[in-house]
Amino acid sequence: MCRSRRVPTVCGMTETNGYGIGDRFVATLVARDFPRLRTLMADDVRFRLLVPRGPQTEAGAADTVARFVGWYGAVDELRLESSYVATVADRLVITYRLRLRDTGGWRVIEQHLVAAVDADDRLDAIDLLCTGFHSERVKEVAR
Repeated sequence: MCRSRRVPTVCGMTETNGYGIGDRFVATLVARDFPRLRTLMADDVRFRLLVPRGPQTEAGAADTVARFVGWYGAVDELRLESSYVATVADRLVITYRLRLRDTGGWRVIEQHLVAAVDADDRLDAIDLLCTGFHSERVKEVAR
């Protein structure tokens, strides 16, 4: 696993071996560029989620992206804390931890995706495991 004490990292597969889509997914999500996020998915992407409320599903890129918009679209600030991109056999594995600020203050979330990538280098099946949003007390730094 990649670790960094100072800078968020994206490690693992690269464009040269066909899995740069994982890095692009993380960067696009953190930038909250939802139209571009849509282009990384097949039109008929299958999205299965295990979230704190229980298992859920979506079908199609528009509904899948709408989930990410619902989670991250209206936050005041979104920071990438860490990420990891790799493969297990023919599956792409994407993990990221985000820190966000909204009207409820600072919160942290981690999501793990296992995805299938089609011949056009787009995600055509995504299984997501989510920790849920957890409040985080930010320690005041004495000056």
